[in-house]
Amino acid sequence: MGQRGQALIEAIVATAIVAILLGAALSAIAAANAHFGPDPARAAMDAALQRELRAARNLLKYEGATLEPAAIATSLPLPSGSPLPATLSLQTAALPDGAVEVVVTVVAANGPATVRRSLSATFPPPVPVPGSTVVLPTLVPAPTGAP
Repeated sequence: MGQRGQALIEAIVATAIVAILLGAALSAIAAANAHFGPDPARAAMDAALQRELRAARNLLKYEGATLEPAAIATSLPLPSGSPLPATLSLQTAALPDGAVEVVVTVVAANGPATVRRSLSATFPPPVPVPGSTVVLPTLVPAPTGAP
């Protein structure tokens, strides 16, 4: 009879030890996810880079459009509510085949560190504006009587 109560106490102690170990493991996993998981500042910077590159693509789509290098100070919205101060810059380079290379860079002070992210893309030569008349180059015949 004395052994019967002893087994119950041992089972309760074993369950408590397993629960404590499981709690410690889950706590470590949650802390690692918070530390190594997605960074809201980095996500905001990447979203700004994508947005600026889409705008550059739309501007460079047709003939006659140009982009000048520029840099602006702005703030990027974060889910926590306080915006992240950042500087967005745009650089362009014309390639020999008529294409344009665009590099968008964002620099932000994220806590004590300064984070710099860049995104570049090469856009094909621009096309004529819709509805415009395109005159293809042709050979002009030599005038009659020419030597």
